[in-house]
This record gives sequence, structure tokens and C-alpha cells, in this order.
Amino acid sequence: GSGATLRTLFLEGKGLNSSIAVFQDVSGKAHERVVGLGVAIGSGYLYETTFEKEVYSDLFGERGILMGAINGLFRAQYDVLRAQGHSPSEAFNETVEEATQSLIPLIGAKGMDWMYANCSVTAQRGALDWHQKFYDASLPVFKDLYESVKNGSETKRALDKNSQPDYRESLEVELEEIRGSEIWRAGETVRSLRPENNKK
Repeated sequence: GSGATLRTLFLEGKGLNSSIAVFQDVSGKAHERVVGLGVAIGSGYLYETTFEKEVYSDLFGERGILMGAINGLFRAQYDVLRAQGHSPSEAFNETVEEATQSLIPLIGAKGMDWMYANCSVTAQRGALDWHQKFYDASLPVFKDLYESVKNGSETKRALDKNSQPDYRESLEVELEEIRGSEIWRAGETVRSLRPENNKK
């Protein structure tokens, strides 16, 4: 998880899952020690992997559904709604706000099937009827992405970009492009209207 989330969870007395891996165990106590470290930092649970698998899954996940794909999907849906005449606030609400504030927390708490079962009939039917189309459209992209991770292209790109002397400045330009886009400007307005942000 992100450092910011881990810190927030720690302050709330909670933890996030951690992966553990032992590549070489000279002392014979490496496994015991990594489990101890996981418990000490407040991990919710531990799962075993290898260093190679952790690198692959981490790079794949960040570029995929965790950050890259979700941003791309948010933008695509928002742009279609706007092109069809929906206001920025309505498009943001139906794209990001309901996902992050209502539905994703349900998935995290009890699973996708539970979330489906506890939504309106129109939402259930829409999700059940359309999810396969999204799967079919995105699977080739995810396969390409995993291959790019596996063959080292993603690592090389990250190292090359992060090694540039003007990396921070270039990153800020990229982030400003996101920050300044209509969808995320609408998001800033919508977030400011949440009840918890209007307490006096």
C-alpha cells in the first residue's frame, strides 16, 4: 500500500497485508524473523512469495488496476458522460465518487458478490451483464502489461525516468496535467461538498 495509507492505518491501530520472502537463510531463523517483522509493523496478515514474484506483481498491479487502469477507466467514463451533456459534478459523482465512497469500501469489506447483492436491481443487472465485456476488452492489455514487466521494460523505464536530473520537475508537469484536468478539478469541488468537509 501507499506510505500515506500505511501511516494512517498504523495511527488507527490497524495494519495492511504484507508479503514475506526468504531468499537465503544462513542462520536458519530468517523465516521466523520476517514473520516477527511483519507482526511488529502491524501487518493485518502475511503471505509468502518470492522476491521475483513480488517485484512482478507489484509493478503489474501499480500499472494495472491499482493506479494506471483505474485512472484510465475513470477518465474514459467521465469523458463519455461529459460528451453526452452531463455536468462535471454529475459525471464525477457517477464515475469516481460513488466508486470510492460507496462501492469499493463494500468490496473491501465483504467481496464483489456481496456488493452486487446489496445494490439496486438496475445496478446488479448492469454489472452482471457488462463485466464480461470489460474483462474481454482489458485482458489483452493486462497480458501486454505483464509481459512488459516480465521482460524488464517497466523496470528499465522507471529507472531511466527516475535517474533524470530533472525528474522531479518533469513529474510535477505530469501531475499538474492530471490535477488540472476537468475530471479532477470537478473532484476537488465534489470532495469539498462532502458533509465531513463542511463541519464547523
